[in-house]
Amino acid sequence: MQDRIRHVGMHNRLMSAERAAALTRPGMTVAMSGFTGAGYSKSVPQALAARMEAAAAAGEPFRIKVLTGASTAPELDGALAKANGMELRLPYQSDPVLRERINNGEIDYIDMHLSHVAQHTWSGFFGNIDLAVIEVAGILRDGRLIPSSSVGNNKTWLDQADQIILEVNAFQPAGLEGMHDIYYGTALPPDRKPIPLTAADERIGEPYLHVDSAKVVAVGSTDAPDRNSPFSAPDEASREIAGHLLDFVDHEIQRGKLTGKLLPFNPAWATSPTPYLPPCPKADIRRSPPTPK
Repeated sequence: MQDRIRHVGMHNRLMSAERAAALTRPGMTVAMSGFTGAGYSKSVPQALAARMEAAAAAGEPFRIKVLTGASTAPELDGALAKANGMELRLPYQSDPVLRERINNGEIDYIDMHLSHVAQHTWSGFFGNIDLAVIEVAGILRDGRLIPSSSVGNNKTWLDQADQIILEVNAFQPAGLEGMHDIYYGTALPPDRKPIPLTAADERIGEPYLHVDSAKVVAVGSTDAPDRNSPFSAPDEASREIAGHLLDFVDHEIQRGKLTGKLLPFNPAWATSPTPYLPPCPKADIRRSPPTPK
């Protein structure tokens, strides 16, 4: 972990998932990283679920409100739902155990659009964020964070939470460093400005997440993979859908709207002042007369 946790102060806060989970108290609002099975915290939620089960067995129910970036996985949503450790969950979820408890009325659920969560959090609609548990791929010497395989609402969680637990996942490739584009120019309405992005090859932010190191109360470690759900074998319906898509692409090529061959990536395009547009035969886009019925 030494190569992943390069900040001395953060390295000194390295502890087990059980010790980190012990920092969570009943009734807290806890924000978790994760976006559709990628980049979610894995070891701390499972340790927390074990605490919740032990508390319930002792007649002391232990439940928290959980906010995420989207759905997560059995190690987070499934574990906490099975332990009956959630009193509220938002926004999107796809875990069968959690879904059953929501449908049974055992867990309050806000099925809001993902894009609204950050702004609603900044506006205080969900109350105070007591704790954030965020998976990262690494921590730089100056304390900046290398995002994991998803970003989701992590910038908001790191900014808004009173306390933060970082879970450094060595399974995530070190090559993730530099791939992300974290934008720090947002503002709440009515002061919001247009995002200054005018071309597909532009960057609007930076590759790292910022965090107030004073708020980091624990650093955990794991080497667990993301949720990689297997694809179902193609059936007749999916083959027909694929055929329609191929027919559409072929039609667009014949009309001259697409090239017949995808061009290899040229690194020079990333620094070009103008977006690269591949040559394309001039197409006749005049509308055809309607076919008589």
